[in-house]
Amino acid sequence: MVGGKDQEAFRYALSQVSRFVYQNGFSLAIISLLWFLASLSLVMIGPATLAAYVAIQDLRSDQNRVDRAHVLTVLRHNGVASAMFSGVPVALGAVAVTYATAALERGSVLGEGIALVAAYAAVYVSLALMPTFAKLAGSEDAVDALRYGLKWLIRHPTPALAMGLMTLVVLSVTVLLTIAFVLVFPGLAFSIQLTIIDEVEEHSSRTSSVEMASNSLNS
Repeated sequence: MVGGKDQEAFRYALSQVSRFVYQNGFSLAIISLLWFLASLSLVMIGPATLAAYVAIQDLRSDQNRVDRAHVLTVLRHNGVASAMFSGVPVALGAVAVTYATAALERGSVLGEGIALVAAYAAVYVSLALMPTFAKLAGSEDAVDALRYGLKWLIRHPTPALAMGLMTLVVLSVTVLLTIAFVLVFPGLAFSIQLTIIDEVEEHSSRTSSVEMASNSLNS
């Protein structure tokens, strides 16, 4: 599924995820439970996801522990932006479902077209929001974080799609197991997303540095 220069980074990221989840299983279960409870109010899905991203980034850092003060600081800085951003794919999805339902009832070609465009836009925005939230979790300015997310998706479409599909797989499996969704899905899915984003970006930066050095030597 993943090819080209991102293949090595993607595979390495997956190996890192399994090790990270094994070493931090209990903490990730707590993060997942708190995310679920906070997300029961749908308007809080964005801030809850942002908080989970920050907590997982703390676990992935050298300190290997969740800094609650850090989580609260990031939420104060980017909580509103995360709520606004998370509402976009939800709104687009609602438009897609509404027009698809109407098109099925009335046989409207225009309705089917609008539903398809809205569904595609919802998927595209959802994929772009993963790296966007990774930057928001690092206290990046909201506009800069969104710009980064869109650029990351454009530069790395295949890993982004693979990351999205893996998230759907984790969602499907954990929903079937019911309680696993509460204790496993957010922690595992967000760990996969953050690790892939970081490793692909790091690999891309190293590759660019090597290419620049090689061009300098050749010139």
